[in-house]
Amino acid sequence: MSELDYRAFYRLLAAEVRASTDVGQSMQTLLAWGDQRIPHPSWAALKELDCSVESAGMGKWLTRVLRRAPCPFPVRAIYFGLGERATRDRVEFADLYFGLLSHYEPEDKACEWLWRNPRHYPDKAYLGSATLKAAGVICNADEVAGLGTPGHMVFALAFATLLLRASLDGSIHQLLGAVEPVGVVVGFDSGDLFRLGELHSDGFRPTKGAMT
Repeated sequence: MSELDYRAFYRLLAAEVRASTDVGQSMQTLLAWGDQRIPHPSWAALKELDCSVESAGMGKWLTRVLRRAPCPFPVRAIYFGLGERATRDRVEFADLYFGLLSHYEPEDKACEWLWRNPRHYPDKAYLGSATLKAAGVICNADEVAGLGTPGHMVFALAFATLLLRASLDGSIHQLLGAVEPVGVVVGFDSGDLFRLGELHSDGFRPTKGAMT
């Protein structure tokens, strides 16, 4: 199987984040791009997943976790991580969680402020995304002939990023109790970071140059 041009994928994902809040349509665009670069039957199965169904639940998820484990300091940024999990059959998939950060420096493209204390990572803060789990199984169930890492990474990062782009709004900023813009970063724990943008009291604003 040929290598995927991840930098080209990041550029396309950033363009979709800036241009659209339609999760389903943007996912179809990105999955079609992946199928052109690395043809495989699993892309068709990924395209059949309903990528819009979880948008309405994002605010409820954040509200539930924050009410159970409120942040003890003023929030300046949010890290949305894609953590690796596994089914009972040991098939890997990704799921989304988040942590709240006390520092944010928009000019720092390496995002070194992500590791400055204090940080607040609530326990049991995973989204429990059925869509991400299904995508992981599609890509990773067959270790020999499956689509594997390229499809898993493209789907998971694109889905998480576009879902957040469509769901983050002024009500989430209010829920955080923030008084300043909140930086938003998303990515795999073991991979590149995507500087999604900033959450303001009047809504979300995408970042022009998105990758770290």
